[in-house]
Amino acid sequence: MCVTLTFSSSISPKDSQFISFSGRWLVVDEQAKTAAPGAGFQVSFKGSSIEVELEGEARWYVEIDGIKSSLYTHKKEKHLLAKNLDSNTHTLRLFKKTESLDYFVALHSISTSHDGHFIKWTSKSPRRIEFIGDSFTVGYGNEALSPTDGDVFSKTNTTKSYAFLLGESLKADIQINAYSGRGLVQNYANHDPDWNIRSLYMHTLPSQALLKLHSPSWDFNSWHPQVIVIFVGINDFQGDFNHTPDSTFDDAYIELLDFLRQQHPGVQFLVLSTRVYPQDLLTPRVQNVLKMQKAKGFKDLTHMVLQTENTALDGHPNLFSHQNIANQIRPTLARLGKWLSR
Repeated sequence: MCVTLTFSSSISPKDSQFISFSGRWLVVDEQAKTAAPGAGFQVSFKGSSIEVELEGEARWYVEIDGIKSSLYTHKKEKHLLAKNLDSNTHTLRLFKKTESLDYFVALHSISTSHDGHFIKWTSKSPRRIEFIGDSFTVGYGNEALSPTDGDVFSKTNTTKSYAFLLGESLKADIQINAYSGRGLVQNYANHDPDWNIRSLYMHTLPSQALLKLHSPSWDFNSWHPQVIVIFVGINDFQGDFNHTPDSTFDDAYIELLDFLRQQHPGVQFLVLSTRVYPQDLLTPRVQNVLKMQKAKGFKDLTHMVLQTENTALDGHPNLFSHQNIANQIRPTLARLGKWLSR
């Protein structure tokens, strides 16, 4: 027997008092767009069912009252996520597992049943962390069991990346601004040279910018992190081609730090590096940047060198490695944010 559900309580993204967004979103007209990996939203409601209307190809992490599931979206479509719920207050959380550098996804509406209503959210977590990086931060192919197991779309899960895991365990509001294949100055194999991490980072919807479509600049006053984790430079120095010159990389890194300090006064930086094939050039560059910064009197930088197990898709960190990275840096991150328990 087919049961038809009637939805009479519906909200759109412009009803911001009911929807808590995480990550970079552009709310315009009756929809909210994002291209950021790990971006998501949550709502609280009373009602016997919950439905979302989403557009764009993506894999989603879904959580309703702590019960987790997955969702695949493509065209603009409504998805019934739960029915026959009890009369208590419920919380829905959705986060995008996939990266969207060549498109975006959109939220159009959230609806509950005729007997329900949405509840205004009070405030987000006072803890805020931003992650700036490349495919290692995205969680590129981290669910693959080998370097050739599957494809990027089906094997990437940003909600199991070290960045997302840290946000969850520290109960922090996060932004993951990471772009696979992109370097601080030079992209992997020098492809698409006009769009490196620094240029993409300025856009709310970098996918739109890459397609030469309208993409407004991100409003840095809208969200201020207390700690920024920077893990960039792998693609500048990886592979057998002419790498970014040392001084060019150092200058670009310092330029980025200075820009972020201007946008977020008092922010603390956790800068990460790891061994990069074939010549291991990244860590010495980051160490040199820190040396120059400390000589100028800056005390807001902490550096950690990570050991990663790159056995997932295309030689990227696997799920175990992402968990290990999170475990390695969690105490330092908590100290920098002044979130250590007493």
